[in-house]
Amino acid sequence: MMKRRFLLAICLGLTLLLCGPLAGAASVLFIGNSFTYFNDGLDRTLTELAPGTVTAKVVAGGYTLEQHWNNGATQSKLHERRWDFVVLQEQSQTPVIDTRKYYEYAAKFDAEIRRNGGRTVLLMTWERPDSVQYGVTTSGLAAAVNGLGTQLGVAVAPAGLAFARSLRERAGLALYVNDGHPTPAGSYLAACVLFKTIFERSPVGLSYAPRGVDAAARDHLQRIATLTTR
Repeated sequence: MMKRRFLLAICLGLTLLLCGPLAGAASVLFIGNSFTYFNDGLDRTLTELAPGTVTAKVVAGGYTLEQHWNNGATQSKLHERRWDFVVLQEQSQTPVIDTRKYYEYAAKFDAEIRRNGGRTVLLMTWERPDSVQYGVTTSGLAAAVNGLGTQLGVAVAPAGLAFARSLRERAGLALYVNDGHPTPAGSYLAACVLFKTIFERSPVGLSYAPRGVDAAARDHLQRIATLTTR
């Protein structure tokens, strides 16, 4: 029996080393705003894609990372346990409009997350049609978030790039409304990108899709998430 358990532990360790964390074997905290909690929340969708994953979220409409940093509820949840991953979703215009502040507070969170033994994931949001004139475009967001990811040495979940790629291929599949809030398909795509980023596994072939996302759209969005995410 002891030998069997030892061999099982070795196999599990090799799997984690070669393939990343097992889907369902991680705890994930989401810190963000309505882009995170719309359509039942990215946390819930992630648990549907990876059953057994422990998730929680601290969200408030329009919140910035600065507001979260100064919010006792966010700090309390962050220190409630050792989260394997903490997903930081900045207010959707701030990375472009106030890059300095985005970098400042994301860095503060990252330092705290590391002290707690976790890993930071930066969620790159998507282009806002109502804010294009301010540079809140796919390229503007990608430059800001990828730059921060490189500076901090943390993972980036490139949902914004995945949105752009999907819209190039299937313009008729709406992913967001004019103010940037995601449709069910948009939230599902963002969750698939997070699945790939966190678990280092393709979501292609997973059966779950939320209401409003048919099988053809599900397969398309899973493929786009896989192609876009390193």
